[in-house]
Amino acid sequence: MKNYGVVRTDKMTGTKDPAAQVSVKYVNNKKDAEIENGHVVMLDGLYEGSREVYKGSDVAAGTDLSKVVLIASVETNYEANFDKRLNNLDDFINEAGRISRGFHFVPGNVFSVTKECLDGDPKQGAIVELAAGTKLKAVASATPSSTTVGVIDAVEVAGRHTYYVIRVGK
Repeated sequence: MKNYGVVRTDKMTGTKDPAAQVSVKYVNNKKDAEIENGHVVMLDGLYEGSREVYKGSDVAAGTDLSKVVLIASVETNYEANFDKRLNNLDDFINEAGRISRGFHFVPGNVFSVTKECLDGDPKQGAIVELAAGTKLKAVASATPSSTTVGVIDAVEVAGRHTYYVIRVGK
């Protein structure tokens, strides 16, 4: 079985302020698609026929951070009712066509993700920036053409997961 990304919303504004949270469906190649928690999408207008659910699409490295949200849905694994082996956080994926929860990035917010959510070399002090697609990228120094999300403040081990704690910058 594939291990999917795991996210913690340690200190995200959207956990207390609903205005910093959105409902989103990820669309790739004009079709609803699955997406892992801890990945990011660009808000691309309202989903067809909806007044509250946004369409999420792949980001470009230089996308304005105000148009990007962190996918962090509650890990309700519908298949776990039938297969009890699917009860771990890293067994969860936001299925195609289901509404996901997205958090806006606010300077000073803190969230944590596992390695599956990051490209590059994640380590304490690394800069986290947007990259083409839905994964964040950890780099030693900021790339001029990319949007910086924040910095990895710490690396924490909790149970069997290693989390990279990211503080949103600006």
